[in-house]
Amino acid sequence: MHASRRIALAAAGAGLSLAAALLAPASATAAPAPSGSGPLQTVGPAGEAPTPKSAGAVTLADQPSCDSVQQELDGYAAQGIDSVSCLEQQPVEAPQSTERAARSAVKAAVSARAVEEQLSAAPGCKVTMGQWFYTRLDACGSLQLKYDVFDTRTKKTIGGATFTANQEIQLAARSGVWHTADSLTLNTAWGAAKGLRAAWKTECTNGACGASSAWSGSLPIAKGKVLDGTTTHTWKAGQSTQGFNTKTTVTITGAGQILLYPASFTPPGKMTIRCDSVASGKSVGCVFPSFTPTLELPLNHRGHVNVAWSMQSLTDHWGWEGKGSPLTREANDSVINDNRGKVCDSTFTKDATVPDDSCDEFPFAATNQSGAQLGLTGKDCAQIRPDLPANGRWTVSYVNNTANRRCTIGHVPNGENGSVGGSLSIFYQNNRVLDDEKFWLAVR
Repeated sequence: MHASRRIALAAAGAGLSLAAALLAPASATAAPAPSGSGPLQTVGPAGEAPTPKSAGAVTLADQPSCDSVQQELDGYAAQGIDSVSCLEQQPVEAPQSTERAARSAVKAAVSARAVEEQLSAAPGCKVTMGQWFYTRLDACGSLQLKYDVFDTRTKKTIGGATFTANQEIQLAARSGVWHTADSLTLNTAWGAAKGLRAAWKTECTNGACGASSAWSGSLPIAKGKVLDGTTTHTWKAGQSTQGFNTKTTVTITGAGQILLYPASFTPPGKMTIRCDSVASGKSVGCVFPSFTPTLELPLNHRGHVNVAWSMQSLTDHWGWEGKGSPLTREANDSVINDNRGKVCDSTFTKDATVPDDSCDEFPFAATNQSGAQLGLTGKDCAQIRPDLPANGRWTVSYVNNTANRRCTIGHVPNGENGSVGGSLSIFYQNNRVLDDEKFWLAVR
């Protein structure tokens, strides 16, 4: 192999878990790969680690402000009601920039989790106050509430309290049963805001699943104390695929007071939940579909090196968020087989130096970006041979001129080739990626 026809790829350890990757800074953009006869270059891992995305502000549903209560006080006084109360959202300072907040918001728990994992009653994530952040399976939001008590005769505010409400929505990729973890903290209280009790209910829109309470009934809450609990929801699976949202209502009452307006909030449209029974066999599961998931692979064998080199070197930079084009799933098995046959054609002949050599195509046959679906065949693809690490670095040998190509066929041991395909299949299941749905890649 000629030295002028090699590219060094930095070796890496095992892949990061999703929880750790969510908090990791984005990698530096790798140097561009050389053309077929370019100089020797070193390139780093390909793709970007996923981070939580901002879904927007946490806002209460349309309702009158507490200031409008004064217009109704005479009517309550005539009924012999001495005091009434209402809830409204308390403004918070402007949040950090979206990029900075997305990197720092979720401190824990926003991660892929096994269905069987024990769930904590209290939210396990901390976010910028007044904002929603989400991933494919989790979302976190928080807001501050203001509780005012009015004297119906004097029309004066005679008491008040402030609360912090937190919610984490925990979806399950392989179950129609999902949860929210909720907490309510009484921060301050004064005057007639005494004997306070609180209730918390979360329900689904469109009749997709039933309502559930975070704790039983209305419980007393004292200054500095926290009420926390979990709601459980089961998708009714009346359709093969259904989108819906949640609505949460917080009700707070004081001794001898009538609450005029409870606090209700629904996450923004970006956080529409989708449950389906078609992404993975007969199983059901739920995700936030507007969050594009990332398939993460460790840079630890030749199949993964083939992916990393292709992401960096092909003209489309397939799967590289922020630099290239996303991949989309092809779910039809007959089309997948046809894709593989058209790319891994007679152009590919086994290399005796590669044990159990096999044709490893990229973009994957199970994507709409397969060379075959781009109208390409093996002769149109870059053909490379990832080699075992030398001096701690992976190398790639060019079999043909790799310049300006849109697809790759790599000489990869069959087991490592199958490993990549297996990882892709599991990724589709764990993230409920539907036919034609987008995803990204990161080889690190």
